[in-house]
Amino acid sequence: VPLMTWCLSFLPSAEVVVDPFMGAASTGVACVAAGRSFIGVEQDPHHFETACRRIEQAYKQPRLFAEPAAKPAQEALL
Repeated sequence: VPLMTWCLSFLPSAEVVVDPFMGAASTGVACVAAGRSFIGVEQDPHHFETACRRIEQAYKQPRLFAEPAAKPAQEALL
């Protein structure tokens, strides 16, 4: 995953990453951590199940270094 995170740093404007040989989904996990969309293709059912489980777990982890969402503020009308 750290290697794929490093590779993704060379493509800062890429919003969607496609991995045609997903395997255990290291690229997918790195995309989740970077807040990017991911499309993975895997032929082996065992690897596919492993990849789905790893990506689901990655989505459950909070992004520690993500920009916090802006808090809504009431604007004056006049």
